[in-house]
Amino acid sequence: MDLQAIVPDAHVEAVFVAVRQALETLSPIARSYRLPEPAWHGLSQEFFQLAEADPNHLVDFAVIPASKLASARLLERERHGEALVLFDRGGHLAPPPLDWEEHLAKAAARLATMRSTVPLFAPMVEKAVRRGHLAEAAAFYQALVLKPLVELLRLRHCPERYDYGWRYLDRDIPPADRALIERLAFPADPPALLRGVEEATQRFVAEYAALDAGEWRLPSAAERAAR
Repeated sequence: MDLQAIVPDAHVEAVFVAVRQALETLSPIARSYRLPEPAWHGLSQEFFQLAEADPNHLVDFAVIPASKLASARLLERERHGEALVLFDRGGHLAPPPLDWEEHLAKAAARLATMRSTVPLFAPMVEKAVRRGHLAEAAAFYQALVLKPLVELLRLRHCPERYDYGWRYLDRDIPPADRALIERLAFPADPPALLRGVEEATQRFVAEYAALDAGEWRLPSAAERAAR
């Protein structure tokens, strides 16, 4: 369960104490983890696993410091969906519009980068297999071949979340592409791994060829903002 609260900066720690106490009225806390700060997102965040709950059900609690700019609160509908607001006495949680100009500039830069890096580094998978470094080959395959293909498919079909990696593929890319990624993600042995590299690379090249042929493109900021 994802929970967030916007809190005056001076009261952040007191809120974490209160949340922990509230959870302990429901169940003992089996384990928890507080992200070291400053965290990548600029929020304060802690994960809780309750002893009397299914271990798959975590409480993910994040505090948004009130001093945080609205654009940095992770509330843009386009990327994070519609927040369920329980109460907002001061009107602090109105979702800001995504800055499409900035976002699409980053997307275009990533599109250009992968065009160069994937053909350059994909052969490292085969090299690792030939050397008998199979764990290294598997890691290279995921990081240098398959993850960039996921990003490329996201850039085509869901540019607002092009950087979400493997998450939400069921809603962000076409079913056939999701099936392709899931099949390629589980090679049975080194020969299957190398076949996966070949198939993923071919699809990668085909996507860029389609881009160059005008079959798809990144939208303009005006087009996306008008939706």
